[in-house]
Amino acid sequence: MKQWSSFRKKFRDKFLNPRINITDYLLQRTNSLDKQPEITPNCQHYSMFNTGGVEVEVGEFLYSFVKMIKPARILETGTHHGISSLYMAQALKENKKGHLTTLEIFDENIERSRRLWKEAGVSDVVTCVKEDSLKYGSKGPWDVLFLDSEPHLRFDEVVRYYPHLSAGGFIFIHDLHPNLSLSGVVIDGMEHWPYGDFRPKFGELLKDYSLQTFSFRTPRGFTVFQKADQDFAHTRYLRDAASKEVSRP
Repeated sequence: MKQWSSFRKKFRDKFLNPRINITDYLLQRTNSLDKQPEITPNCQHYSMFNTGGVEVEVGEFLYSFVKMIKPARILETGTHHGISSLYMAQALKENKKGHLTTLEIFDENIERSRRLWKEAGVSDVVTCVKEDSLKYGSKGPWDVLFLDSEPHLRFDEVVRYYPHLSAGGFIFIHDLHPNLSLSGVVIDGMEHWPYGDFRPKFGELLKDYSLQTFSFRTPRGFTVFQKADQDFAHTRYLRDAASKEVSRP
């Protein structure tokens, strides 16, 4: 009996100790992650696992967000090495509800991500589909969209998946700074490189307050959009104020 009590205490201290944050917990579950300083200049107080995925702090935010709102269905574009999926899937696992679908086109990324999820014990709540994000037959509604594919695709992904997003649902775009890519930079014929101009694609949704947004000033950029819901009093207020402004003589 004493041995069993000792085992339970060690298990509790190692895995359930509230002083251990989610990243430390995941590092205990897998040997595939190597935490290091963020590569973005002057942002070494942030951390990363690689240069292509989310910053560690963004991953921790995604975990906490999913824990808080408890979504039923999440869609991610651009699996890469499975880091952002891992954080969200761990939250879904703890929620005991919900599933994450993530889209990737490269076999090596899919295989690497699946190994990571298996090691961490979250494979049952995440499915990776080899498919182009603009060709995937969306089976909505989605409660959360996390867009982290190639930058020039992400505004088109907003347009494609917005109709399949639940009312009140969220869109996260990684690597997108507060200027929403209106940088004026032209590279290889693309104006406002690397995303392009959002205004002809979903500018009207922002004007109508159907889509509202704010940004986090993280090293690589992280912007959030929320689809309006009929019970959003602030949306009704903004639309009413705008209509009164337009109707003034």
